[in-house]
Amino acid sequence: MKVWHFKAKATQTLSGISLCLAAMFGVAAHAETGHQQLHNSVAQFVESFFDANELDPNSDRDSQELGRRVEIDISSIDPRLNLSVCEQPLIASMNQTQRPMGRINVKVECQGAAPWTKYVPVSIRVFEKVLVTTRPIARGETLTAADLALVDTDVSLLRYSYLQAPEHAVGMETKRSLSTNTTIVQEALVAPTLVKRGDAVVLSAKAGTVEIRQQGVAMQSGELGKRINVRNTNSDQIVQAVVTGLGEARVGF
Repeated sequence: MKVWHFKAKATQTLSGISLCLAAMFGVAAHAETGHQQLHNSVAQFVESFFDANELDPNSDRDSQELGRRVEIDISSIDPRLNLSVCEQPLIASMNQTQRPMGRINVKVECQGAAPWTKYVPVSIRVFEKVLVTTRPIARGETLTAADLALVDTDVSLLRYSYLQAPEHAVGMETKRSLSTNTTIVQEALVAPTLVKRGDAVVLSAKAGTVEIRQQGVAMQSGELGKRINVRNTNSDQIVQAVVTGLGEARVGF
């Protein structure tokens, strides 16, 4: 099983100056404890998946393309746990099949003289601007720009293909009813039907600079770009044509 690996920085010793001052004034040196070492290793590992501005709550998110914001919550380590400081850099990892968001478990290993392994639960909330509805939408409605808004959403809680660009949703039809503030997902949308079975269709065919237009009747329904059967009302022949617009289809040669 593949895992993500990350070596934490080794515990740093006090500088010579600090040691001298500690000796001169009798101040005890505050070395990193095993619990602190474990916590810092997990923090470094998780934060390595994100940019610094995504972790900074004060960064200018409007200047970022998607304005992503990340909140990391590392579970408290039981203070009763007897955890010795590792003299080797700790190795942090997680299952490669996991995404660095939502609830994850980070595995931390000490491969020193007294080896140990700990698992630390971490909650990663990733906020992005996601399209939501601004009003109740009935099934089969065609979405307009006024029906949509970009709202900060914790995408770690979303299971489906959420949309972030209005142009990917405007003009699409809804497969089901959507209430106000519902996240727009790809699975809830379908391209609108531009030609319905039995509709009159303008058939066009082009050869070089010559274009011929004739009337036809759609034998199938279809959205933009779909190939359907159309009966040419002049010749009574059935031809295949690609839907190019509302009530229009083009025959290729």
